[in-house]
Amino acid sequence: MAVGFGKGKEASVSKGRGTAAPRTSGTARPVREAPGPGRRVLSLVREAPGPAGHGTPWAYIDLDEPGASRKVPVRDGLFSPSRSTGLSFALLVLLALLVLVGAAMVLSTSFVASLGPNGSGSPFAIFERQLVWIVVGFAAFFLVSRVNPRRIAPVSRFLLPPAILLLLVVLVPGVGVTVGGSSRWLGISFLRFQPSEMAKAAVVLYLAGFFTPAVPERLHKLKAAGPAIGLSGLAAVLVLLEPDMGTALVIGTILLGVLFLAGMRMRTYVPFVTVTVALATVAALAQSYRRNRLLSFLHPWKNRLLYSYQEVQGLVAFATGGLHGVGLGAGSAKWGYLPNSQTDFIYAVLGQEAGLIGCLVVLVALAALTVVIIKIGLNASSRFEFLFCSGVAMWIGAQTLFNIGAVVGVLPVTGVPLPLISAGGTSLVVLMAALGLVNGTARRPAERYDRGTAPNHSIRSEAPSAR
Repeated sequence: MAVGFGKGKEASVSKGRGTAAPRTSGTARPVREAPGPGRRVLSLVREAPGPAGHGTPWAYIDLDEPGASRKVPVRDGLFSPSRSTGLSFALLVLLALLVLVGAAMVLSTSFVASLGPNGSGSPFAIFERQLVWIVVGFAAFFLVSRVNPRRIAPVSRFLLPPAILLLLVVLVPGVGVTVGGSSRWLGISFLRFQPSEMAKAAVVLYLAGFFTPAVPERLHKLKAAGPAIGLSGLAAVLVLLEPDMGTALVIGTILLGVLFLAGMRMRTYVPFVTVTVALATVAALAQSYRRNRLLSFLHPWKNRLLYSYQEVQGLVAFATGGLHGVGLGAGSAKWGYLPNSQTDFIYAVLGQEAGLIGCLVVLVALAALTVVIIKIGLNASSRFEFLFCSGVAMWIGAQTLFNIGAVVGVLPVTGVPLPLISAGGTSLVVLMAALGLVNGTARRPAERYDRGTAPNHSIRSEAPSAR
């Protein structure tokens, strides 16, 4: 097979043993063999100038493989044209569906809180603010979708230290905004934001960038992976000190998942997971209030007036919803019975007003979104994109599991919002921006050298050095 990078909109790809030849003359230099089982040898690279002053320099790569021919677009700029795919369309449809459902549920659950003692006096105050964040989120999604993910990889490792700095700033007394006993916000009025939400995206980008080079020491030796583990662990600890145990658990899940998918050896990975889970358990049970809250879910009705009050009220909301629900806006749980009904426990109100059917629709949509992101990662054109998409999928999957598991009473309440559904500006905008980069990956699947199974991305990672 021969892959041509050309000046212009397209570069040709033809397959054939020894039959491919560059369209213009140029210099030739060898390319290293792509490592791993099932990988083929990149035998030759020819660099040839196209029309002077236009387009991207192109190279011709011969692979000893018979087959047919096809054409693929190749663009390496930061903002570059690309073609849409079925996965990109599925991602956009699921995103729009979930955001629409979230907006409707925020409208239904927030008017009581808007009129409460801490409200603004308008029943639509929280909903109107959420609409603004939705518009900003979609703007971020479509803007980031135009970004070539491969151009993010070199700078991805520099995004986590500033996020950690913000996590430190939020803990400074008088600087971080404290609400409900937790210092999680920076800013003033409605311009407040949560650094912990930015930290999740920064951790995903950092881990994807750190493990993009196929360096065996980073995967096989725990010491070589120390910077990634240390910085991610530090971010999780700082979030836990806010305190925000749920987000800390999500960051830890992302770290463990990316280490596994990056290819860390089991003899290194299993002891690390064991120690990490043990330390997390000790940290979670160290504080008495946290210990009581974590263990009360085992017997919620015994603690229904104290530690399990929120969980019990959520179960009551589910019980009164039935199959079809009582109707949007007609639920009673949000009338002061269920705390945080528009954020952490919005799924309980959904169960009461939309019933089992509405809950299943949202659950299936979130599961489908996670699967689509995973498939986009498997079809990605680089190892960085594969690891980034995998991290975002674990981000959404972990938050969905922790949120819904707590609402239905099978997991402890950790205060994690339901992705794209719960009210909240920072969580929505940051996640939609991350999904924009996933969409950017989905729109460039034809740039691959080899369409083998993921993570078959070392061939693609050779391209910049081959040019």
